[in-house]
Amino acid sequence: MLPIQRLAAAALGAAALALPVCSVAATTTNAPPQRFTLDTRMVPKFGAGEYDGTMRLTVYSNGIVSGTYLPSDGGVRQVNGGITGKDIWLEIGEMGRLRIVGTFRHGVIDGTVQKPGPDITEFVAAPAHQ
Repeated sequence: MLPIQRLAAAALGAAALALPVCSVAATTTNAPPQRFTLDTRMVPKFGAGEYDGTMRLTVYSNGIVSGTYLPSDGGVRQVNGGITGKDIWLEIGEMGRLRIVGTFRHGVIDGTVQKPGPDITEFVAAPAHQ
């Protein structure tokens, strides 16, 4: 190796050592999960009736949402979903039989039920009165 090549290699090695050590960026925080108990109401916009229930959700700092839904007519259904900012989506029941999309602000979900057909079903969930 020629002296100039050695000098260049040494300079390159010194420059590499001077660079900051890279670290893996944290993708989640260590914040504890938040738990909510919500009274729910589903109302068809063009139909009669109302479907009430109770939803217990756990919202994790990485955006995962899980819990249970207890309709007023009985039974327990699994809830899975996610949240990004104020936008939330939930799938309720086996294989996401009921999908809800909306916003989640100040402990209140305001959304709609996604289903085939022209009817629109509004979904609202607010902190349960205990």
